[in-house]
Amino acid sequence: MDVSSGLVIGRIRGVEIRVHWSWLIIFWLIAWTLSEGLFPTYQPQWDERSLWVAGVVSSLLFFGSVLFHELSHTFVALHYRMRVPSITLFVFGGVSQIADEMRSPRQEFLISVAGPLSSWLLAVIFGALWAVFQAEPFSVVFGYLGVVNFLLGAFNLLPGFPLDGGRVFRSIMWGRLHDLTRATQIASRVGQGIAWVMIAVGIAFMVFVNWGGLWYVLIGLFLKNASENAYAQLLLERALRDLKVRELMQPAPEPVLETWSLQRVADERVLAQAQRALFVEDMGHVSGLITVADLSKVPRAQWETTTVRAAMVPAERVITVTSEVSALEAMRLMQEHDVHQVPVIDDGTLVGLLTRGDVLRRLELNALVGNFEPEAGDEATRE
Repeated sequence: MDVSSGLVIGRIRGVEIRVHWSWLIIFWLIAWTLSEGLFPTYQPQWDERSLWVAGVVSSLLFFGSVLFHELSHTFVALHYRMRVPSITLFVFGGVSQIADEMRSPRQEFLISVAGPLSSWLLAVIFGALWAVFQAEPFSVVFGYLGVVNFLLGAFNLLPGFPLDGGRVFRSIMWGRLHDLTRATQIASRVGQGIAWVMIAVGIAFMVFVNWGGLWYVLIGLFLKNASENAYAQLLLERALRDLKVRELMQPAPEPVLETWSLQRVADERVLAQAQRALFVEDMGHVSGLITVADLSKVPRAQWETTTVRAAMVPAERVITVTSEVSALEAMRLMQEHDVHQVPVIDDGTLVGLLTRGDVLRRLELNALVGNFEPEAGDEATRE
């Protein structure tokens, strides 16, 4: 599941807050479960409307709690001057997109443990509100949020990578072994083991109790997939970090003019030369970039009468890199800005073009010749 996309609902300290479409599933599932199951047990005098209002409010506050949990990670990461492009709420909770690598075991420990501690702080606050207002009917909402935040913190501290507890466990192993790759491999295997336990418990629950165990199976499958991908992701990042853009980029293609029609671009460059991204020139200077994706946004019937200038991305909006930047940094920029290529510019001069395909082809080549596993002995940087 790609959780890097979603509807942007706001920004906090420059970090985009996104809501993935899958969030709606769990939002309404929680609201329904509370209004039709839990709250009628404790407040049987409430009518249907009151139950659903309490259920929806509780579901919103639950996701507010998840957002607070993720913001805790984010604020600690920002303290270390790490880039956090976005936080996304989705069906299994939330995820903070931290764009930089952890630089030391201590840094990873502090960033990871901040989330569960923040959930327990909320558990104490909601528990105190429940104690103060327990005579009031609405106190059931505080009671629910106190319990669920405590469980959220406890679940995230399970030592299953990439849960927070798994990252805490990895930071400890990293500090002991002084080898991030080996520490990630161990944490990933522990995460897979916990995932299989959750799946087994969920299946047993479905067989002997009820279908509520399906939720444990789904979470277990998600954790298993995430744990398996975590180690592979680290290997990918290590391979890209050691490569420079200049080793992968293509020579800069001959630019097209702003006055060309889109039909001419399609005929002479896209079809004839299989070029998917082209620089646009005006008065001897690069003024923009036009890609196959830009062409597809214009109805084909209008290509003959639409100029490149009308469809291109202006130069000031084009994301660029230098030839000495790591391929990892370039790939992250393409992912963050949802583009498939970046121009390579040195000292104001266009020297090449790097595409996602260029990076993936190099990784495939490395895998084929067996030069993919990074060397062990990655020394931890001490703070």
